[in-house]
Amino acid sequence: MWYVLSLVLALFVAACDSNEAPPEEGHHPHSAALFLDGVDVTDDLVLPAGETVRVEVRFYDDVGNQITGIEDEHFAALTFTPSTLATTADVDGNHFLKDVTAQGEIAEGTYSIGYGHDAAADEESFGPYAVRVVATGS
Repeated sequence: MWYVLSLVLALFVAACDSNEAPPEEGHHPHSAALFLDGVDVTDDLVLPAGETVRVEVRFYDDVGNQITGIEDEHFAALTFTPSTLATTADVDGNHFLKDVTAQGEIAEGTYSIGYGHDAAADEESFGPYAVRVVATGS
């Protein structure tokens, strides 16, 4: 009996050792970026009026490394201001790809990137970033 109690106490003390490193979270983003055709357009997104483009949201850790392998359990969202500037549709099977359709009028505004564990992607927000809707071919 004393042997079992001693063993439990030893395991408890070992588990509470102050030298133990905290677990690495590994999927909490510190920044986000938006890519169009493989080019980072985060700070100046240009959308052709009335057209749809596919964009990719990427998230980065605190040292600037892209966080990968989290797409199945995490979501991204794009929010435009004014809200009439563009609409966003999810791409089936990929939470970080979005089809963005710009309004038909030339305009400027901002957008923010959301991140979360459900489709609302409202646990973290990055931005606002500049967005312009331009005449087709500009």
